Amino acid sequence: MRNRKILSVFMSVILVFLLISENIGTVCASAAFTPDIELYSTAYYMVNLDLGTVIARKNENERCYPASITKLMTAIVAYENCSDLEMHMDTSWECTNEFWGEDPNKQGAGTADIAVGQTNLTMKDCLSALLIKSACEAGNIIAYNIGKGSETERIPHFVKMMNKKAKEIGCKNTHFGNTHGLWQEDNYSTPYDLYLIARYYYDKYPELVEISNTYEYVMPANKYNANDYGIYNVDSLINNVANNPYYYEYATGIKTGSMGDYYTKDADGTWSVYHEGFANIVSVASQNGFNYMLVTCGAPYRDAEGNRLNGHFKDTIAMYKWAFRTFDVVPVMNENTPVASVKVEMGENADVSLLKPAGSFSTLLPKDLDTSVIQQKVTITAEKNENEAVVAPIEKGQVMGTLQLSLDGEVLWTTNLVASQSIELSQYEYTMRMINSIFGKWWFKLCGALLVILIIADIILNSIQKARIARMEARRARRAAGKDKW
Repeated sequence: MRNRKILSVFMSVILVFLLISENIGTVCASAAFTPDIELYSTAYYMVNLDLGTVIARKNENERCYPASITKLMTAIVAYENCSDLEMHMDTSWECTNEFWGEDPNKQGAGTADIAVGQTNLTMKDCLSALLIKSACEAGNIIAYNIGKGSETERIPHFVKMMNKKAKEIGCKNTHFGNTHGLWQEDNYSTPYDLYLIARYYYDKYPELVEISNTYEYVMPANKYNANDYGIYNVDSLINNVANNPYYYEYATGIKTGSMGDYYTKDADGTWSVYHEGFANIVSVASQNGFNYMLVTCGAPYRDAEGNRLNGHFKDTIAMYKWAFRTFDVVPVMNENTPVASVKVEMGENADVSLLKPAGSFSTLLPKDLDTSVIQQKVTITAEKNENEAVVAPIEKGQVMGTLQLSLDGEVLWTTNLVASQSIELSQYEYTMRMINSIFGKWWFKLCGALLVILIIADIILNSIQKARIARMEARRARRAAGKDKW
């Protein structure tokens, strides 16, 4: 009876430790390529619009002067703050004063012959003059009518709105100092930021894109033009007239931005430091189902003989031809192809789990590229035990890690790696693991030692008790014998 009580206490101790132990834990493809052509532009950024893939870039984060590409932001802010394109526009002297000052960079600005005091001008007229003719006074007129404050505060207030919008779009290296893009030291951007602005413009406002693609627009008559008069698009990429050598049938015009030259101040504060001009352009081209946006910056405005170079148009056409002949959508990864494996413990008839990508992946790559050069980086995120194994059970589709594909250091694609099949827990292995685990615990060994001590103590006590009983029986026997004798 006593032994059974000791054994019962021992098993209770084991059960308590087992419960504590179970509560503690369970048994354990965007890549950029260099075009194979010589370019005049010092910086560019080219993106496939269908996949969002950057296919070419150079100096895309270096500061540049956007020139008239500035007018894209002017148009965006105007369109977002004026719901009525037939709104009457005031044309104050404040809109043209800067073009008559001492700054040579503001003199001789391109205009659409809008007259100060003109009363028949609408917002649509101004946007058309801004985007088709690249008219500088149109930018200031828009700002004057939308900006807040006094007459002298309206245009600066609108410019602040432009800078706020640039930050909202995601530009980090852009600041606007005016509405038109004539050279000003604090009017700067980068090819990448200009892409962000142009992409926002292109994706969000097809009405503005339509204006940008218009070859001719009829402006209302004024004191300079007795009758309605036409203005014409300055973007040669989309002007199929007079055997224009820079017309490109697949192009959609967004905005040009160029300066013949510009001046900065010398140490005496005089506008006397001459700088050669440059030409930039943002454009879109579509062919055979592929759509690209390209920003080029920094092409020289003139050649060595002083003639108009038009390098930005030449570069743009060459870049699009390169892209259309070079790239195609190439399948890179199939979702049913195992790309990694992980060791599994306590699995039912399986000791390895094959991992496959969560989806298939195709991307824009050179048609002749050997996809075996694409690097794969596998990271196992599933919890492993001390044996670097994942413990069953595992569900099919369970996320086990990540796969990253890269080419020449550029990340193409990142996705989850998932188990390709379910692996059930082996109850036999689990039970044996639990038993082995229990036997190896310090508390089990301690309980065993205590049990041995208790058994030994019980044996000793039983022996002592039996000896005592024997002596008592012997004493009783002697007494009984003595009584019988008397």
